[in-house]
Amino acid sequence: MKKVRNLGVKFIIAFTMMLGVTNTLVASSCSTKLFSVTIDSKLTISDVIENLAETCELTVIVRDDAAKKRMNKKLYYVKLTNSTLKGFLNTILKDNDLHYSLSDNKLKISYLITRTFRIHYISGQRTGKSKADVTIASPQNSASNGASTDESGISKTGISIESSDDFKFWRTVEKEIQRILIGAGDGSTHYTKTGEGWTGPDGQVWEYNPLAPIVNPEAGMVTVTGTDRQINRVARYIHTLAKQIKSQVLIDVRILTVTFDDSKTTGVDWSQLYGLQNFTINSLAMAQSNISSFTFDNTEGITEAEFAEGARPRNAQLVNITGNAKVSEVVKFLGTQGDVKSISSPRVMTLNNQPALISVGKELFYKLTTSAVPIGGAAEGAETGQIVDSVFAGILLDITPEIDDSGMITLKINPSISETVSAVKSDAGVRDIPPDLVRRQIASVIKVKDGQHAILGGLIFSRTGVKINKVPLLGDLPLLEYAFKHEEKINTVEELVLIVTPHIVKNSKSVSLKDLGYTKLNEK
Repeated sequence: MKKVRNLGVKFIIAFTMMLGVTNTLVASSCSTKLFSVTIDSKLTISDVIENLAETCELTVIVRDDAAKKRMNKKLYYVKLTNSTLKGFLNTILKDNDLHYSLSDNKLKISYLITRTFRIHYISGQRTGKSKADVTIASPQNSASNGASTDESGISKTGISIESSDDFKFWRTVEKEIQRILIGAGDGSTHYTKTGEGWTGPDGQVWEYNPLAPIVNPEAGMVTVTGTDRQINRVARYIHTLAKQIKSQVLIDVRILTVTFDDSKTTGVDWSQLYGLQNFTINSLAMAQSNISSFTFDNTEGITEAEFAEGARPRNAQLVNITGNAKVSEVVKFLGTQGDVKSISSPRVMTLNNQPALISVGKELFYKLTTSAVPIGGAAEGAETGQIVDSVFAGILLDITPEIDDSGMITLKINPSISETVSAVKSDAGVRDIPPDLVRRQIASVIKVKDGQHAILGGLIFSRTGVKINKVPLLGDLPLLEYAFKHEEKINTVEELVLIVTPHIVKNSKSVSLKDLGYTKLNEK
């Protein structure tokens, strides 16, 4: 057997004993043998591969300069016992961050490889915004009244509701893959960019400058060039990412109002909810309407809540419900507290970590008259103009789910209900001032299980109205009407209640109309 220069004695003996004295073995024969090898004489990777190639009659092809330099690295100590040919090559090559392929008696070795991954997601940037505010005209010299004023003399006053979600998927993926390529999470050396090159902790220069990934959002492809370890890190990242973004959540939201008479102004008595069957209920009373998040414990229940910055205090409650009972039972319970009215019952399905925005209502337009005086000009020369603006009255719902590995769902909920204080009237169909609005809003981040109900309530609004009792026909006669009708002033209290139920939709499961809450006409 031909000896390779600088080979250790233990390596030659062990290798010869294993393979026998003949040198006519081919690669197919080597693939069925077991290797017991001891290397302890500071051999290089190239020495070991050269000896293996002669013994197994392999053709070795080194495909790039970086691989050639890498193969000059010394192996200080390696011991293998009864290892297959694949295990032998993995130990010598892959463990030293070299990629190889063995086919048709050819062993191809490379340091850099290029791989293309497919990510099935929409191209472009998704931005979701929901906003409702009131804009009124204001003289520039009255900016000290507390409202913010811009350069055009238009000021905004009142409460502004805004929710914005920017989802720059492909740009984020590109940045994260770039960071994964230069990272050292698997024990490889971490290099830092210095000028045009990359240097390690001891001043060594990287064999190559890492290339930025090539991202094609329209084709859903990401092409990466790197070492074997880097490609494996990127592959694990993309596999986990694809699994997460494919998850879907079906969200059932019931927005209800419970109306009480004047004798009951404390809102819903949530303590009576314990009377329902198959329910585990935890609640926390507070003086806050805008809740950013709360902490939940299976034993102690809701232990604390964090409030949104700048929120105004309100009497509110959080109720977390676990059980198999239906939402209809919760609605029946609310019916024992007062008159229940359903404002909206949206059911939406959205991808994991994607916002679902729902807007149902009216845009109430009004016209503003503006004037502008040229610099240095007289007031008589002021130019007048008109601006058409609008306010929204209705339901705005912004909800974003996030699924963790244990099947828990984190929900960011931001619903807003707004309505006009009185019937909107205008002359000739044109309004010159915005109408007065009543707005109720809850902002919260909660965590529930799949199919678990979460109830948010406690936003109470007082309303004053007039109830008219009259004799038919006679109560409508001019002059005599007051003798045949009676007007009674009544005070009512309304509480806004939201019931949110998320369901995780498995990738292999198709969603039916029944899952969405619909039934056929011939079904009871």
